[in-house]
Amino acid sequence: MRKTVWSMCGMCTVRCPIRIEVEDNRVKWIEGNPHLLNGALCAKGSAGPALIADNERPLQPMIRRGGRGAGRWEKVSWEFALDYVADKLKTIIDKYGPEAIMASSRGGPFQDLVKAFTHALGSPNYTNHDSACGRNVHHASKSLFGLGRKGFIYDIKNANHLVLFGRNILASLRPAEVNQVLDMIDKGGKLTYVDVRQTLTGIKATNFFQVRPGTDYALTLALIHEIIQAGGYDREFVERYTTGLDEMADFVKEYTADWAARECGIKAQKIHQLVEQLIEDRPRVIFHPGWMLSRYSDSFYASRALNALNALMGSIEVEGGLLFPKGPGDCGIKGPRSIADLSPKISTPRADGVGEVYKQFDKGPGLFHLFYKAMATEQPYPVKGIICVRHDPFSCFPDPAAQKEALDNCELIVSVDTHYSEFGWYSDVILPEATYLERESMIAVQKGLKPRLIKRNKAVEPESDTIDLYS
Repeated sequence: MRKTVWSMCGMCTVRCPIRIEVEDNRVKWIEGNPHLLNGALCAKGSAGPALIADNERPLQPMIRRGGRGAGRWEKVSWEFALDYVADKLKTIIDKYGPEAIMASSRGGPFQDLVKAFTHALGSPNYTNHDSACGRNVHHASKSLFGLGRKGFIYDIKNANHLVLFGRNILASLRPAEVNQVLDMIDKGGKLTYVDVRQTLTGIKATNFFQVRPGTDYALTLALIHEIIQAGGYDREFVERYTTGLDEMADFVKEYTADWAARECGIKAQKIHQLVEQLIEDRPRVIFHPGWMLSRYSDSFYASRALNALNALMGSIEVEGGLLFPKGPGDCGIKGPRSIADLSPKISTPRADGVGEVYKQFDKGPGLFHLFYKAMATEQPYPVKGIICVRHDPFSCFPDPAAQKEALDNCELIVSVDTHYSEFGWYSDVILPEATYLERESMIAVQKGLKPRLIKRNKAVEPESDTIDLYS
């Protein structure tokens, strides 16, 4: 029997809407949802059926029987594995308290179940991959606007000018954004790209700046200086919605185009030409902070500078600029509640210090690497159990040897994943999850220019002894 299943891709965190053709419990074809992506899907998304075909992934629960990382496993039933994990969790909680358990996930719209489980145990210690991703960009935005990196939607399609720093968007995994960029260019919009090497986006760009590594901040400071000097900023917006222009102008007075040219290894004339274009194109100008501005000690300030440039352009909440994402409340209705919010509030401080010692950081993803410190020092209290769901911290953070040394202080390490990972190989228990084509998800809200509800639907039934966490 042949059927069409509408779902969401799970090959990366973008989670594009997809259409799946299924015949006799076999995935025959995957493409982007034609109503939202015009059928577009990246190569990675199109390769989704390979996940199911991979018979070398963990296909039933396994418990470690040798030393950690030795690769000696015993295949067991789900009943045995779940009882084993539950008994270990109870032992840790009885001995150290529920806060001695931490859990992490890949993050995204369907992370509520892992967070709710952690809170139901009585632990505040939930974290996710975002702590190793765009935290500089997120907190830079929050420090200026009170909104994180997801607090804006970029209306690229209607922009006059898009400026990207290290964001090779045309080779990225976001077909919807790629289509918007191509539509913008087709309508005469300009694309400026800044990177340390040439890329597909750089080839397509109106302006390409190949800067020295680590000099992004210098270029952003020069742009701010030249725009203010030329009086080319949106005076009405700046006077009405911002403070501190004089202080910023004083701070950047030494950072001229000539200075930035020497620092970045580019021509000052090109900087002046870009400034003229930006002034002409505002307010439909987008300085996209991206993700990759998170590799240097001054990356936080570079991200702040890019956000400040958006304010100078007056591009916030205008067509072709940065728009506030709309949710159910903007439509006059209530959206679904997060199941994580249904758990009792936990007064115990987090082991990573976020919210107490580090009040400037979001509690959402926390600071994963500081949980390792708690494991090693038992301060502010012991962390003795860790559960990672589709998250491999060994591939996200440096120095795996130091991570393993900290983890050796744990009495339980659990990996819940669709495939083996470095972290899973070092775990005590592997609980194999069904692939995204074999599982459902809860309904989640996706804010945007038009808010919508999203859900992953099961395309085929698992033919292995894997489990759907939402079943």
